[in-house]
Amino acid sequence: MKRIHLFFAVLFLLGLSGCYEDKGNYDFTSINEVAFDEFPKNLELDQFDQLVINPSFTGSLYDKDESKYEYEWRMNSKVIANTRDLDYQIQESLGSYTLRYTITDKENQTKAFATAQLLINSSTSSDGILVVSNQYGKADFSYLRLDKEGVSFAPMFYNRTHDEPLATNVTQLTQTFVDGYPSYVTKYGGQGIKLIADEGLLRFSNVDLEPAGKIDEQFFLEFGSLYPIPDYSQYKPTYLASFISQWRRTPYGSIMNNEYTYIISEDGTYIISYSRNGAPSIYSYLKDSDYRLSPMSFETGRSIPANYNNNVYASWSGTSRRGVFDENTGQFFVYYFGDMKAVDTTQVFPGYKAFYGEDTYQSLLCFSAISNGSNSKLCSFDLNQEIPKVASVDASLVSAKSRFFMLRNLPYVYFNTAKGLYKYNILNVASGIAPAGSDQILSLQDFGYDASATITDISLHRGEKKMLVSVSRYNTDEDGNGSELKGDILEINLEGTAPKLINKWVGVCGAKALVIYKYRTFARNDEEYVD
Repeated sequence: MKRIHLFFAVLFLLGLSGCYEDKGNYDFTSINEVAFDEFPKNLELDQFDQLVINPSFTGSLYDKDESKYEYEWRMNSKVIANTRDLDYQIQESLGSYTLRYTITDKENQTKAFATAQLLINSSTSSDGILVVSNQYGKADFSYLRLDKEGVSFAPMFYNRTHDEPLATNVTQLTQTFVDGYPSYVTKYGGQGIKLIADEGLLRFSNVDLEPAGKIDEQFFLEFGSLYPIPDYSQYKPTYLASFISQWRRTPYGSIMNNEYTYIISEDGTYIISYSRNGAPSIYSYLKDSDYRLSPMSFETGRSIPANYNNNVYASWSGTSRRGVFDENTGQFFVYYFGDMKAVDTTQVFPGYKAFYGEDTYQSLLCFSAISNGSNSKLCSFDLNQEIPKVASVDASLVSAKSRFFMLRNLPYVYFNTAKGLYKYNILNVASGIAPAGSDQILSLQDFGYDASATITDISLHRGEKKMLVSVSRYNTDEDGNGSELKGDILEINLEGTAPKLINKWVGVCGAKALVIYKYRTFARNDEEYVD
């Protein structure tokens, strides 16, 4: 009986299966599969180089129809582009990064990936053009390397790659060259780029332009050997100058180099001696004195040292006697490690401040520019004389914003006004001849600028054959408000009867720009280059 029951149960199940209608959907949609024909695995580029990748890929359904996809490029977690091809100027800090390329199918949202390892090296260790300028009231760096052709300016890059802004209200941009002995540099880094700003005297690496601390109270306490320890609470630097006292290459290949850095502060003066033989030596003078020095200091008697046998001297010989101006007495002084000697007690300029000074083509013949806010004077004095006399001439073309550069072997100085560049014979001071329109060698109008454009700074190349001119199109705005950069850099050829434009970089910096040629290493000039 059990067998009969089992037989009918099987028949029943077979009947049910025969009546069941399969309503499943078995129409499958094909998935587009992307295959990369080629994509780099490892890349090594310099900071501010253009990262250019044109990936080649094929879709199994769309072939090479690019309209079917969305694209994304990431450097680590940061999205840097949403284009098929990548053309990106590297702004990131030095180091290693993962570059990830994602292709997304718009229809079904499937994704394909390709990755590469990117190593970013320094691009700022070479000779270049360095600019500091304002955007939205904060200072920032712009940079152009000069060791490669076809590269672009890296505009306002520092603040985009750092948590803290570069600085505020920068009043001086300069470069020094001797950072100390090797182990000191290894520990503290190179500090060749110097800024004076509201934040103090800031140092940056000459190699990668990364911050390297300040010359501040902590620096003095760490390396100073003064006793008793001075009160640094009123230290506020206003000016920095340096002098290469030794830069020698021996036949054995070792380099001997020494540099003095002179700092003028509201509370006195500081001298830092850098060498390859030890840590910096620090000296402090005129603290709590009756002197108030203008932000100006210069070597009064430099000369070129003679080479000795196979030793090549690329430095300067100097006297360590600095020309300074005391605002309290309105007089020029010769400063020697704290000792102050008046140049000419009969010539007093009450209410004036010096904003430029330099030695000239003739050793101990000195030149300076002073201003009381409404009037400017050019001054000269010759320390070769037993009783030096200060000569002066009113200079209506000059203002405290004018920048000066002295020619080393000729009695001429370049200076700028807001609208033009001038070349003035310094011997005219003693003759009572002021700068005039006939001394002008360049006007902004020569390069197509209208009346609202102004020159904010100039920088003479050490070869003295070309010059940088920074131009602002911000009118009266010194904060650089707005996203559009309106600061330009001109490079001018000074050879011949009239300056000629070499390069013009438009919209590469902000307002109130300061500019320098940044050098990889010191050289007295381009002909006597000693590495």
